[in-house]
Amino acid sequence: MIITSKEMSLDDGPTRHSSPRRRQNFIVDFPSLKNGHSMECDSVLESAYCIWLEHAPQVVRYYTHPHTFTWIDEGQRYRYTPDFLVVLTHGDSYFTEVKQDFTKQRQSRLAKLESFHALCFQEGWTFKRRDQQRITGSTMFHTLQALYSRSSTYNEQQQMYFYHYLQQRVWPTTLGDLVQDSAAPDTGTICYNLFTKQLIADLTQRLTLDLMVNWAPSHA
Repeated sequence: MIITSKEMSLDDGPTRHSSPRRRQNFIVDFPSLKNGHSMECDSVLESAYCIWLEHAPQVVRYYTHPHTFTWIDEGQRYRYTPDFLVVLTHGDSYFTEVKQDFTKQRQSRLAKLESFHALCFQEGWTFKRRDQQRITGSTMFHTLQALYSRSSTYNEQQQMYFYHYLQQRVWPTTLGDLVQDSAAPDTGTICYNLFTKQLIADLTQRLTLDLMVNWAPSHA
């Protein structure tokens, strides 16, 4: 296969732009804490995928619609823009395509994705596919979504107070007792630290006030 597109640059923002009508109806701006700005997603499902990227500690940064690739595979010319480029610790990365249901895609679309997968293998890249069931089908996703949506009030000043509070609190406790403690940081800071695993809880459960929360000092 021969790549005919220009070299990838991540400085100019998303390379795939929707029509004005589609932008009005479908574009979702996801407020990314890891990136420090909103990410432009083409669907609610793409924004839901961002929740997992924000939660995964090995994900350092990610880009939406990072580059449009053009290549030739057995005489057929293809043009394709991945939904995401995800950058991991130690410099590793991968591309992701997000779809409601891959089994319901047109054959031409599936052929393009298969060809891009082969191109990635040729170039030493990694390509992943994520559908709605895998992204939003678990209780854990809904718990993470609820925590992240409540983390909007998180700030560094509250976080510094949170570190001090950790030393004074008796652990474990319930989430209800924690948010009702007048000496505790605000709810957004608590949710942020649950989301980022600095507070320990079983996030595969539904988010309720009975959720058990623990903390252990780091010896790193």
